[in-house]
Amino acid sequence: MSNPIHRVGGEHLLIDKVHFHYDTARPVYQNLNLHVEPGEFVCVIGPSGCGKTTLLNLLAGFLTPGQGSILLRGQRIYPEDPHLGFVFQAPTLFPWLTAAQNVEFGLKMNREKTPEERRALSAQYLNLVGLKGFEDYLPRHLSGGMQQRVSLARTLVTQPTLLLMDEPFGALDAITRETMNDEMLRLWQELGQTVLFITHDIDEAIYLSDRIVVLHKPPHGIYREMRNELPRPRSGPTTRTSDLFWKYKKDLMQDIAQVANYGRSSSRTN
Repeated sequence: MSNPIHRVGGEHLLIDKVHFHYDTARPVYQNLNLHVEPGEFVCVIGPSGCGKTTLLNLLAGFLTPGQGSILLRGQRIYPEDPHLGFVFQAPTLFPWLTAAQNVEFGLKMNREKTPEERRALSAQYLNLVGLKGFEDYLPRHLSGGMQQRVSLARTLVTQPTLLLMDEPFGALDAITRETMNDEMLRLWQELGQTVLFITHDIDEAIYLSDRIVVLHKPPHGIYREMRNELPRPRSGPTTRTSDLFWKYKKDLMQDIAQVANYGRSSSRTN
């Protein structure tokens, strides 16, 4: 008998006084601080070069801060943490495996499930992301949006409590992207993970988030944090055309422009 899909719940994330730099004298971050509540959906935006992907790699444990700490559930994060899920910009599927086999892969690596249990969970999570009937398709026979759904199912099937997402819908066309935004909200509301979502798209950040973090140019860290008061549940046409949505968009566009021009013109003071 298959295991039921249930709310896994979120976990709090704490970034405390983090300093980081690559093999250069100039730091990417100095004294970076951020707290994410359990089950919160936080979007991070900023112009190119502000350190969005570096932040995600620090949170995933792929990079180690020079000073400070990054804690999940009060513990240091490491890449193999079973509470951690990572969705990349590209689907990164194994082309020789079917959709079901790709979803099963993570479960197979941890060796905690029997083959029958893995197949059942794979089918359940493909159904959850709207791909029932596509279990036996190879990635090349799936559209870009469908491939990203498989990638999302592969991450969700391990039931992480913290989901890190690095511009996962950035390569999709506008219509597919909006569809995936709706799917993402549905899955988050159903499963309850804490989500930290990197995006360069202001509309996407507003539509998805509870809170939006705007990053400054290095090494200044966070330029602004904005609480998103748009009511939930959200509906594409209604939410995206509301006065509050457009107010947020105008404010964030001004923030991004200020950050992009920092050092060349007067900047906003936090």
